[in-house]
Amino acid sequence: MDPSSGNGGGTSSSGFSTFSDSKYHEARRRKRQQLQQPQRWSYTLQDIPGIIRKAFNDVNTGYAARVAAFFGVTTGVSFSLYKFFFVRLQNDRPLAKRSRFTPHVPVTLLDKERIKGTDMFLFRFALPNSYDYCGYEPISSVQVTTGTVRSMTPVTRWFTPTSHPQQRGIIEFAVKERDPGRMAARLRSLQRGEQVYLGRWMREFPYQNNTYGELGLICTTSGASIALQLMNVMDKDKQDNTQLKFLYCHHTAKDIPFRSTFEAYAKRNPGRISVKYDVMSLGRPAADDGLHLGENVFLGHIDPTIVRKTLPPPVVTNGETGEPVRPKILICGPQRMLLPLCGRVNMLGNYTYWQGPFYKYCGFLKDMGYLRNQVYKFGVSTHLTAYQ
Repeated sequence: MDPSSGNGGGTSSSGFSTFSDSKYHEARRRKRQQLQQPQRWSYTLQDIPGIIRKAFNDVNTGYAARVAAFFGVTTGVSFSLYKFFFVRLQNDRPLAKRSRFTPHVPVTLLDKERIKGTDMFLFRFALPNSYDYCGYEPISSVQVTTGTVRSMTPVTRWFTPTSHPQQRGIIEFAVKERDPGRMAARLRSLQRGEQVYLGRWMREFPYQNNTYGELGLICTTSGASIALQLMNVMDKDKQDNTQLKFLYCHHTAKDIPFRSTFEAYAKRNPGRISVKYDVMSLGRPAADDGLHLGENVFLGHIDPTIVRKTLPPPVVTNGETGEPVRPKILICGPQRMLLPLCGRVNMLGNYTYWQGPFYKYCGFLKDMGYLRNQVYKFGVSTHLTAYQ
């Protein structure tokens, strides 16, 4: 057959190939399909739903992918609710009333003052906002955590604030310098503008106004914060008729830490606050220092005679009802001071809100007639129920 006759070989009578026509129509169809399909705005993000569906429906890994997605979404939603609702609601509350699940509160050092002639420092910190206040219930302590100070790792310790619970924008701590001392070294190295962090609050002794009648307090310089906090609260509450008898123990009568502060509280509250001292050495007292041996200052270790002259007796009579009342005696000091007074604290007591077993209560306070439930020893209340 002649190929030029146009009767075969896939060639049309006009001389064009039919295969060329099919390519042309195929291109036209593709162009129409592209015009009909929606325009892709992203060649990556638009494929994500399909990829997710494929992962969820995969025979081998689909179940694990669905479980991981569920926990991921739940965690994200929970964190968002915690961050944007729970934390913001807690920020409107006093520091001591906030939940234990809130983040630590950063406080900024304003100044630090060394009490003249002593090993005590007074640290004053600014709260995050000028309207913030502690709002703790006396007598309370707070967990203080340092950051990384001069390449020293963070350390956490409990401290008793000396500022009033309603004071706005400020919190103060009286800290005894110890050498060596991990926390003391870090606080001593702090510069103005640097921060520490306040964590949980713990109410150690449930003090309430007009509840105890008479209250006795014995402490050393390491427990001066407790006396300062209690006196500050009593001084601001003129409706409180509680009588505080305070025995402050120091190694020498010269340069007693916070003596002027204690005596200022006593002067403003005659009949409510009395302050006396027990020292191991009189040093060289001046003629006008106001210390009189046997009256407001005593020499030597604490003994029953000093206790009788400075603290409430084991039983007092209520002036209104005539009923016998047993005053509370609060003690804060080292173990070597507790031993002759009321017995040492069991080490197990450091992990419970408990003053120790009955057979651990001993010493001359017991011999003088003070019952075990009358004597409260600070520094052993670390149980969860003690946290506010």
